Amino acid sequence: MNPGHTLSPLAEVVAARVLLDAVETSRRLTELRVPHALIGGLAVGIHGHPRATKDVDFLVGDIAFERIAPILVFRAELRDLVRVGSIDLMPVPAELADLGNALRVPAAGELPVIGPEALALLKLRANRPQDRADVIALISRGLDIGTVTAFLQRHSPDLVPRFGEWVDASPAA
Repeated sequence: MNPGHTLSPLAEVVAARVLLDAVETSRRLTELRVPHALIGGLAVGIHGHPRATKDVDFLVGDIAFERIAPILVFRAELRDLVRVGSIDLMPVPAELADLGNALRVPAAGELPVIGPEALALLKLRANRPQDRADVIALISRGLDIGTVTAFLQRHSPDLVPRFGEWVDASPAA
């Protein structure tokens, strides 16, 4: 998979610099053998709702960090890569350790993207207005409600009611 091809549907709404940051960050993570997957607004766009975003977000494996608690400390090779608000590397939340299975070290030239179910879970968990708008937009573009509900029941059942509310708020409902 060519990362440029994966991101090409976003070229009309996302600045070229942001798309390049996504490709370069994934390339660097791959070189360092850090399992990762694109999340956030770029992943929302890849899954069917292209929208403007100014940052790149990756969910990354623990190998990206010297330590996670009490303070998150990146490996020395990654410290210069991260630019808070521009390029963010997020650890897998401890209570969602199974999401680590969605991460991988891709082949050269590939750009791993979190699946739509896990993306919905992360958005539901964050519960900010943009996250709600993203999930509602994905629902209206065909996000499989049954598949997401089943995924939430397995991984975070407390979010099922919130997802139901967002489904009801969708024009597709």
